Amino acid sequence: MSTAKKQEELPWHLRGNWAPVQDELTVDDLEVEGEIPRELNGIYMRNGMNPRSGWSDHWFFGQGMLHGVELSNGKASYRNRYVKTPYYEKEMDIFSAMADPLASPANTHVLRHAGRIMAFEEAHSPWEVDRQLETVGPVDFGGKLKGQFTAHSRVCPETNELLGFGYSPMAAPYLTYYRIDPKGDLVQAEPIEIPRPVMMHDWNVTRNHVIFMDLPIVFSLEEGGFNFKEEAGARLGVMPRNGTNADVRWFEIEPCYVFHPLNSHEEGDKIVLHVCRLPHAMKAGLDDIGSIEDTTARLWKWTIDLTAGTVKEEQIDDAPADFPRIDDRKVGLKARYGYSLGMVPKTAAPHYDRWIHKYDLEAGTRKTHDLGENVHGGEPQFAPRSPDAGEDDGWILSIVHDETKDQSSLAILDASDIGSPAIAKVKLPRRVPYGAHGNWMAD
Repeated sequence: MSTAKKQEELPWHLRGNWAPVQDELTVDDLEVEGEIPRELNGIYMRNGMNPRSGWSDHWFFGQGMLHGVELSNGKASYRNRYVKTPYYEKEMDIFSAMADPLASPANTHVLRHAGRIMAFEEAHSPWEVDRQLETVGPVDFGGKLKGQFTAHSRVCPETNELLGFGYSPMAAPYLTYYRIDPKGDLVQAEPIEIPRPVMMHDWNVTRNHVIFMDLPIVFSLEEGGFNFKEEAGARLGVMPRNGTNADVRWFEIEPCYVFHPLNSHEEGDKIVLHVCRLPHAMKAGLDDIGSIEDTTARLWKWTIDLTAGTVKEEQIDDAPADFPRIDDRKVGLKARYGYSLGMVPKTAAPHYDRWIHKYDLEAGTRKTHDLGENVHGGEPQFAPRSPDAGEDDGWILSIVHDETKDQSSLAILDASDIGSPAIAKVKLPRRVPYGAHGNWMAD
C-alpha cells in the first residue's frame, strides 16, 4: 500500500499536520523572521492531543503534549514534552482511564495559578508541570478534589481566585462547582442539580456570578456516548460566585452548542455573554464533530435580564470562528476587544483557517489578519506590553503552520493593528501539530 493511500485511510486527526510527533526536543537560538519585541519575556505554552503510539480512536483521546516557546530579550527557544500521567505511562485507552481520577490525558489546556502551572483535560484531575514542561504530579488540592475538573477554569483578575467546575457523565451530581482561593486552596465544592448528564465543555464568569451552560449534548451508554438531543432543551444557569445550588436561576435559550465563550460581564441587572455558538454538534448520524451541514461556530451575544427573567439572543458576526480569547486582565469584566481563530465552514472535521479575527465589541466591527496562502492558525493569545498597558496595547501570539513548507512558527502580531504584517515569526525546529489551548506566562 502506498504512503499516500495509507494517509487517506487514516482518520482526519492522524493525517497531515494533525498527526502526532513522537520525539521530545529542546532547541535554543531559534531563527526569527522580523524582530521579537523586547518587552516579551516569558513562555508561551500550548497543549494538544498527541497519541504516543501514533494512533487514537478520537482526536480527544491522544496523550497530552505541551509545546513551549521561551522568549527572552529578543531571543527564542523551543521545547516539547509529554505530560507524563498514568494515561501516558501505561498507554491506557480512554475507557480504562475513566476509572482512575489521576489517569488524565492532560491534553486540552494549560495555565498558571498560585505558583503552579497545570495541564488540564475535563474528565480527571489537573496535572502540574514545571517551567521546563517536565511533569511534577497530579493536583487534587489537598485531597479536596473528588471528581472531574474542567479544562476551562478561569482566573479572576480582581480576586485571583481560580473558578472551575466538573461534569460527570456517569452518576449524579452531574455538575459540581469549584472555587480555589489565591493561595491554591479549594475552598468551595458545590454540587449543582441538573436533570441529565451533559457535555459542559466550557462556561462563563463575571465579577459576581458564574453562568453554567446546560446544553443538549447528552450522555447515554445505550447510545454509545454523547449525542446532540435538541428535545432536551438548552438553558443558562446563573449563580452568585459564592452561592449554592439553591441560588441558581435557570434561563431557557434556543437549543445550540458552545464549545468556547469569548467573555461575559455585568451591566446593571443584565449579564452579557459573547460566545462562539454552533446550531448543533455531535449529532447522531453525523460525524462526531460536525458534518457538511454548516455547524461552524459564529460569534453571538446573549443578554440575560435578571429582572425580567429573559434572554435576548442575537448573532453579531457572520465569520466562521472559534477558539476565542480576550485580554486575560478582562476576564469576567467588560472588554472592548476580543480575538478568535477563523474556521473553515461546512467541513466534517474542525479545519483551522488562515484568519485571525479581532472584534471591537463596542463598535460592532471585525478586523482580520491574513496569515497567508495555505497557512493555518491556532488559538490567538493576547500578551500585554506591560502589566498596566491598554487593552489592545500588546501582541497576539499564535502557533501557525505553513502546509506548503511544512513549517510551524510562532506568529507575533500587533494587537492594535491586527491587519498589518506579523512583527515576527519564530521558526520552530519541528512541525507542531494543530492543537488546543495555551497561555502566555510573562516572567
